[in-house]
Amino acid sequence: MKKFLDYFESYMCAAGLVVMTVFTFLGVISRKLPQVNLSWTMELVTTIFVWVCALAAASAFKTNSHMGFGYLTDKLGGKAKTVHGIVRILVIFTYYSVWIIYGSRMVMNQVNSGLVTPVMATPGWLIGLAIPVSGILSVLRILQKEFNYSFWHAPRGGGI
Repeated sequence: MKKFLDYFESYMCAAGLVVMTVFTFLGVISRKLPQVNLSWTMELVTTIFVWVCALAAASAFKTNSHMGFGYLTDKLGGKAKTVHGIVRILVIFTYYSVWIIYGSRMVMNQVNSGLVTPVMATPGWLIGLAIPVSGILSVLRILQKEFNYSFWHAPRGGGI
């Protein structure tokens, strides 16, 4: 279970990509069969795509894979690297705080409005929920990365 928590976003992204591939293939095949209507597959694939992108952003923090961060950090050394790490965390927290706050407001507005998707009639907030969830997971993963914490392994020393 602990290993699952360490790689949650990766597992969900992998599963999402498989589901997207299968349903896109089925949607393409169904176009050639007049008696089969699988138009809903494109809406499902679009919804899963939003979630995969949001989860991948959080997953990239865990491995320090965001473009630019690694490049800048690798060029710095000593105290400059420490200051850069602290400033980076503050900027990321500020940015994702906005995501979490306004994303949550957006989801609540979608819940209150009763918005549903046009084909499958699923609640629209299920798509919008990806934004605050991604923000929360990104904050958790950057903390996990900076403080070298793993659910699977014992903590490995200091961070930043």
